[in-house]
Amino acid sequence: MHCPEQYVKENGLQRKDAKDISSTYIRKMVWKSNEIVLDVGCGPGDVTSDILYPLLKNKINQLVGVDKSIEMVEYAKKTYGCSKIDFKVLDIENANDCSFYSHRFNKIFSFFCFHWVHNKVDSLRSMHLMLKNGGEILFNFLLINPLIELYKSMDAEWQKYIKDLKQISHDLYSQDEMREIFIKAGFRIINLETNVKKYTFPDFSSLLNAVKAVDTMYNILPQHLHDRYSIHVKDKICETQGVEICPITGITIKPYFTITVHAIKD
Repeated sequence: MHCPEQYVKENGLQRKDAKDISSTYIRKMVWKSNEIVLDVGCGPGDVTSDILYPLLKNKINQLVGVDKSIEMVEYAKKTYGCSKIDFKVLDIENANDCSFYSHRFNKIFSFFCFHWVHNKVDSLRSMHLMLKNGGEILFNFLLINPLIELYKSMDAEWQKYIKDLKQISHDLYSQDEMREIFIKAGFRIINLETNVKKYTFPDFSSLLNAVKAVDTMYNILPQHLHDRYSIHVKDKICETQGVEICPITGITIKPYFTITVHAIKD
């Protein structure tokens, strides 16, 4: 996930979910004037700028997007940076770096990021510290990460590479376990909901491109294996992930399982 141009082209599912969730929940939040807001896992900045900012621009003094990828943040700064929107490199799992922002933000948003985080409790504790008292968070992420499920289904020849993917979480949590994680970090949950959703791609190739945009296997595989790996991915998605493909139009429907958490720091 270090190629912002590719990710921006293929993140229609993520954008749609972010728009739906933010439109629903932002009006339920308590707002004061001139708030400072954080977007965690902002990636290339398009969701921060195109979806969050239009909904927040009359409520905030500044919107800060952070991501641990230098490439993503540089792209976001160049493409979307302006007087009210800034982008910074920050790994939310690095408690020391997060402590620099203690009691800085009124709201923290995060879309399609938290399922990648290894140490969820400590990361949430850092974000709890970054919030002002009375501050709210809105997180939307995958309860079941289909990429991890894809990796688990792959043949033995690819498993030796998958075990080297240290930067992503392979853990699975139930809805109740996830609730306890947020509570353990100090938050009071206002609302937590899970949903099985479906996203429609124009064709199967578009789904494969969307998967490729977030699949870090391509960063570690030797170049000569990329094509064969892509074929294997295609086969496994068809076998294991409940994809519906219209035999006439080619339209492809992919189910996915999200969790949304709206919580407050008392």
